[in-house]
Amino acid sequence: MKKIILSITIIGAMLTSCSNETNVETGEEQDVNLVENNETVEFNTISEDSRVAWRAWHLGGVMERSGNISLSNASFLVNNNELTNVKVDLDMNSFTVESFPADDTESGPSLTGHLQSADFFDVENYPKATFEMTEIESTDGDYNSNVTGNLTIMKSTKSITFSANVEVTDNGVSFISENFIVDRADWNLTYNVEGTEGVPTDYIISNDLGFTIGVMVQK
Repeated sequence: MKKIILSITIIGAMLTSCSNETNVETGEEQDVNLVENNETVEFNTISEDSRVAWRAWHLGGVMERSGNISLSNASFLVNNNELTNVKVDLDMNSFTVESFPADDTESGPSLTGHLQSADFFDVENYPKATFEMTEIESTDGDYNSNVTGNLTIMKSTKSITFSANVEVTDNGVSFISENFIVDRADWNLTYNVEGTEGVPTDYIISNDLGFTIGVMVQK
């Protein structure tokens, strides 16, 4: 139990620290090899601290906007004490915007509504996004794993690879990624992207879209 409490504490700490962003490249959707047999252990109860932190910027990396997205479902499969499969669903209706001063009661809800509109994530028609792991490799350094998986946002699915710390115990699994950046245009999120004609520079939004995945699951 001490390991689980420690993992949850780490999740909170890492999701509130969004420095040292890593740009990751996108590729074509990869096949998923589902490893499941009589010995497979599934962990699918999501801790309250689990979430995906998001970040976005105006052109030049200024005026950072950030918040969190909750998870609606998660399935982590463990075989022989090794994590083999991960699938998590993000509840796109759960967007929070937490980068405005506490006394600004209008900007956060306004931005939330815009992000959920058809200009961006079109939440009415696409209420969830999904990440499904396709490969995991052990590494040395600040993170113990390289994780590859398919990220689906609206109609588009792309393969991405990022570093993560993965911990498997008898009681649960913690999965904490690095702070990584994707190019939102790869998922057809093209509202006011760099190079959009006729839009003042101050209204251009960087193509960079940052995420940090922090999930703790139990049986």
